[in-house]
Amino acid sequence: MLPGDMADIKTTCVLLLLGVWAGVMLDSGYGSEVKTLDPKGSPLYLKLAHFAVSSKIAGLTVYNTVVNLTTVKTVVFKTGVASYSLDFTTAPSNCTIGKVAYSAEECLPAGPANETCWAAVEVVPPANTTILSDYACKDKKA
Repeated sequence: MLPGDMADIKTTCVLLLLGVWAGVMLDSGYGSEVKTLDPKGSPLYLKLAHFAVSSKIAGLTVYNTVVNLTTVKTVVFKTGVASYSLDFTTAPSNCTIGKVAYSAEECLPAGPANETCWAAVEVVPPANTTILSDYACKDKKA
């Protein structure tokens, strides 16, 4: 992936997601505005970021883990669906895939942050099902 590709992909995904949100809001009349939230404002935001990194393991031998959650944006629909856009940094953890299950408490960074990532996560009631709808990372050195 070229250095500019991540920014282009992220911008495209955000615009697409916002377009879908706008379409749903205009079509149904049920919608709310996109809100930027304090990343430390709720433990849920960090939990969602950990859910995202634990879901992306293809090609890895160790899990990545969240180092720092930097940005949280959300829109909540009248149907109760909450969509979150999360920006965070990751580092390889001390947990080997296939030997242990991912745990935010157990899988700690084994080195410095090496990627910046973005994830789109939806929380759907009534069972509070969590869905990772998009995820992208780029090397911090790029």
